[in-house]
Amino acid sequence: MTSQYKKFVKLIAKWPLDATKGERDLGKVIRDKVKAAFESTERVNLDSELCNRQYASLNRLADNHYKNKYKRSHTSTATGLSTEECNLMLSSEVLTYLKEENKGFFSKVFNKDS
Repeated sequence: MTSQYKKFVKLIAKWPLDATKGERDLGKVIRDKVKAAFESTERVNLDSELCNRQYASLNRLADNHYKNKYKRSHTSTATGLSTEECNLMLSSEVLTYLKEENKGFFSKVFNKDS
């Protein structure tokens, strides 16, 4: 199992962390899952074949296998925002702000008569 753990550690090193996402960052979630899976109490129960399949899938994602295989002809999005703007809109700060704005919006709608 130590060889599989070493493979996963190398894979995690390739996975980027996005500090703007906080606890919602995929890289952080993957790191936490790998750490939990290879803790000493659970190490005995790991399925070798399942580990290999999960490693291969995560490795394809980290290497942008599908992005390179299926090139996009357009860089536009459904929202019309750029990649950077989408990343900004999904940051924790903006989502917190929108959540607060949303509360204000609904309170205005439902308390319309006041």
